Amino acid sequence: MMLRSSIHPHDLPLFSEDLDLLSQVLDKVCDERGLVRTTPEAERIGAVIIQLYRQGVRDGGKLADLAKTYL
Repeated sequence: MMLRSSIHPHDLPLFSEDLDLLSQVLDKVCDERGLVRTTPEAERIGAVIIQLYRQGVRDGGKLADLAKTYL
Protein backbone atom coordinates (compact mmCIF):
# COMPACT_ATOMS: atom_id res chain seq x y z
CA MET A 1 0.00 0.00 0.00
CA MET A 2 1.39 3.40 -0.96
CA LEU A 3 1.04 6.29 1.44
CA ARG A 4 0.04 9.63 0.06
CA SER A 5 1.84 12.63 1.39
CA SER A 6 0.02 15.85 2.10
CA ILE A 7 3.27 17.82 1.90
CA HIS A 8 3.14 20.53 -0.72
CA PRO A 9 6.20 22.24 -2.24
CA HIS A 10 5.32 25.47 -0.41
CA ASP A 11 5.57 23.57 2.89
CA LEU A 12 9.14 22.38 2.32
CA PRO A 13 11.94 24.23 4.12
CA LEU A 14 14.25 26.60 2.30
CA PHE A 15 17.89 25.66 2.68
CA SER A 16 20.99 27.83 2.70
CA GLU A 17 21.54 27.38 -1.06
CA ASP A 18 17.92 28.35 -1.72
CA LEU A 19 18.19 31.46 0.42
CA ASP A 20 21.46 32.46 -1.26
CA LEU A 21 19.81 32.32 -4.69
CA LEU A 22 16.70 34.17 -3.51
CA SER A 23 18.83 36.87 -1.90
CA GLN A 24 20.86 37.33 -5.10
CA VAL A 25 17.69 37.64 -7.16
CA LEU A 26 16.21 40.17 -4.74
CA ASP A 27 19.44 42.19 -4.81
CA LYS A 28 19.38 42.21 -8.61
CA VAL A 29 15.76 43.32 -8.85
CA CYS A 30 16.21 45.97 -6.15
CA ASP A 31 19.37 47.31 -7.81
CA GLU A 32 17.60 47.57 -11.16
CA ARG A 33 14.66 49.36 -9.55
CA GLY A 34 16.81 51.58 -7.33
CA LEU A 35 15.24 50.19 -4.17
CA VAL A 36 16.68 49.67 -0.72
CA ARG A 37 15.98 46.14 0.53
CA THR A 38 14.36 47.39 3.73
CA THR A 39 11.49 49.18 1.96
CA PRO A 40 7.98 47.73 1.88
CA GLU A 41 8.15 47.46 -1.93
CA ALA A 42 11.37 45.41 -1.69
CA GLU A 43 9.71 43.16 0.89
CA ARG A 44 6.78 42.58 -1.48
CA ILE A 45 9.22 41.74 -4.28
CA GLY A 46 10.97 39.30 -1.96
CA ALA A 47 7.67 37.62 -1.13
CA VAL A 48 6.86 37.26 -4.84
CA ILE A 49 10.30 35.75 -5.50
CA ILE A 50 9.84 33.22 -2.70
CA GLN A 51 6.36 32.33 -3.95
CA LEU A 52 7.64 31.79 -7.50
CA TYR A 53 10.52 29.68 -6.19
CA ARG A 54 8.16 27.50 -4.18
CA GLN A 55 6.04 27.08 -7.32
CA GLY A 56 9.02 25.56 -9.08
CA VAL A 57 10.88 28.43 -10.76
CA ARG A 58 14.50 27.68 -9.89
CA ASP A 59 16.42 29.75 -12.45
CA GLY A 60 17.66 33.06 -11.04
CA GLY A 61 17.18 34.95 -14.31
CA LYS A 62 13.64 33.69 -14.72
CA LEU A 63 12.83 34.52 -11.11
CA ALA A 64 14.07 38.08 -11.60
CA ASP A 65 12.16 38.51 -14.87
CA LEU A 66 8.93 37.15 -13.43
CA ALA A 67 9.26 39.21 -10.25
CA LYS A 68 9.62 42.37 -12.37
CA THR A 69 6.40 41.55 -14.24
CA TYR A 70 4.53 41.45 -10.93
CA LEU A 71 5.53 45.03 -10.14
